[in-house]
Amino acid sequence: MNMNKNIFAILAAALSLLTVSCQKDDAGVAATEETRTVEVYAAETRTTIGYEASDVSHLEWCEGDKVAYVTDAEGDTFKSAEMKQGGDGWYFLSDVPKSANAIYVVYPVGDNAGKTLAEAKASLAANIVQIAGDEFDGKLLPMFATAPLTSSNNRIMATYRVLASVVRFTVKGEGHDTESLRSVTLTTSESLVGDYGVDVASGEVVFNGVASSIKVEYQSATEVGEDVLLSNSHDIYMVVPSAEFSGVKVVVETDADTYVWSDGAMDLTHPERRLYRVALDLSTSEGAPVPVNRYFKPVLYQSEITNDGTYLIAVKLGGKYYVTNNVPTNSSNYYWVTGVELSSDEFGILHTDEAMNYTWSITQHDEGYMFYSANMEKQGTMGVYLISQGGTGSFSGESGNEGKAWYVTEDKLPTGDGVLRAYWDIVLDGPGVATLYNKYDRDVEDNVCYKYCTACNYFTLCLEGAPDKANISLMKLSE
Repeated sequence: MNMNKNIFAILAAALSLLTVSCQKDDAGVAATEETRTVEVYAAETRTTIGYEASDVSHLEWCEGDKVAYVTDAEGDTFKSAEMKQGGDGWYFLSDVPKSANAIYVVYPVGDNAGKTLAEAKASLAANIVQIAGDEFDGKLLPMFATAPLTSSNNRIMATYRVLASVVRFTVKGEGHDTESLRSVTLTTSESLVGDYGVDVASGEVVFNGVASSIKVEYQSATEVGEDVLLSNSHDIYMVVPSAEFSGVKVVVETDADTYVWSDGAMDLTHPERRLYRVALDLSTSEGAPVPVNRYFKPVLYQSEITNDGTYLIAVKLGGKYYVTNNVPTNSSNYYWVTGVELSSDEFGILHTDEAMNYTWSITQHDEGYMFYSANMEKQGTMGVYLISQGGTGSFSGESGNEGKAWYVTEDKLPTGDGVLRAYWDIVLDGPGVATLYNKYDRDVEDNVCYKYCTACNYFTLCLEGAPDKANISLMKLSE
């Protein structure tokens, strides 16, 4: 099996360092040059494509996955290697010339065995067969990586990037329950299908388009074929260049009819997105297909706070949203968390790769709500709970009104008399305004809250009514 099909890595390496794929192990450099073995680890790069609302995915590998690699040594050609899992993560063993200064890696392994960097290519598919119920096929989305080689280091880290975008068409339609989905075809005025290659002279990655239509045939996994019936919605995946498209036309074929959306446009160039969702409702098959922008929207009602949701803890100041950072200000259990501005408009905070780095889950328990961030790091460990300080009385900062919140890993959650430090009440005070009250009794007259200090630009514990404190907004990722 290939990489977890919900997973893609988006990297920061320069385009001039990209390359493409290979297949065989017997291709290599001139036999006269001495080589050495280097372990090439895959950086667990944060990604912004999570198909489930509560999922923040990582680059993940499976047994049997193969990558292709080549170096900048003269005469070197692509070889392949199998990913292995070690104590420090996934890696592969590369056999590199001692004169090489850089290594280039590609997933998946294509038909480039024995090719040089200048000759290699990676293709986007024009015809795809998708089996009902299957996850996205990661082999459709080429990934590239590069890393420097030094004579003193036989263990290196390579960071993977992807150039294309995924469009997910969700086909549904009330009143069409007895029809079976057969195919979805996307056509645009610009090229959708072609090859990626590296222009060695300029160092740029070039896309050479050859066709402007992609067709996905949707097939049943059962003899009866009930899994392709439109009594349920179906997700169809296509991989296309990250570009702007005009003349967009989508054709859905069922066993009973054909449905057409035309005269559309799609802008797939957002630097922080790799997944675009398009809804195709057969009951209203007219107009243009338009990618749906998802938003984190203010929670207005208590019933919206559900265990399966994905949230941001935010504050809105001067028309801008600031969310809790995922980097601590020191390495102890307790610290200030600064505010990070995110892109927003009148609908809320835009769902981007960056925004997913700051998300929280909220779970309801008999004692109250618990807040957990899978992305906040404390002392090298990812994943913390938001809790209150222990003890009694006023806080030590700002005339006793303010104190640092605690952010602890699961094994450090309080027990015994202090267990309520981990639980919160949520009171919605108005449209987009919420107050978090900690359940632990500090034996003070005022309630302990989690708010935003406008004077210092950080989220903090404070006593209710403390000066320079703004109430927060709980923002939930919309479906």
